[in-house]
Amino acid sequence: MKHLVSSLILAGVLMVPGPSAEARSHWPGPLGGHHGKFWKRGDVRRKLELTEDQVRSLEQIFARNEQMLADLEADVKKKKADFEALLADDRDDDKRIMAEVDLLEQARANLGKARVTMLLAMRKILTSEQREKLRREHERREGGD
Repeated sequence: MKHLVSSLILAGVLMVPGPSAEARSHWPGPLGGHHGKFWKRGDVRRKLELTEDQVRSLEQIFARNEQMLADLEADVKKKKADFEALLADDRDDDKRIMAEVDLLEQARANLGKARVTMLLAMRKILTSEQREKLRREHERREGGD
């Protein structure tokens, strides 16, 4: 029974989407999709009519956050590995497993918040028209139009 409960917990945690390795350098969702540093893509840069100052600001924001995001992502991976190892050991108790789940989910939350904080800073660099153009470009690339 204990093994069944552990397996169900593992299945639930692993089904929750975690951060991808490539996501830390990408603008998610309607603000550009996962297509890399959008401000470095010539076609997107032209469509958005980004100024040199905007490109420089976006790059600075990314550079300031890149190492922290990489560290937070590494922490998520470590916590996930710790959790999986704990689940594989039938001797551990449910209380300890649940404590490990809390640590993993907190690490994921920290990573998510750091990404959003960076994206909010980037969003302030773009005009509302540029954000709308970026959203449309994302939809076009994803087949939404």
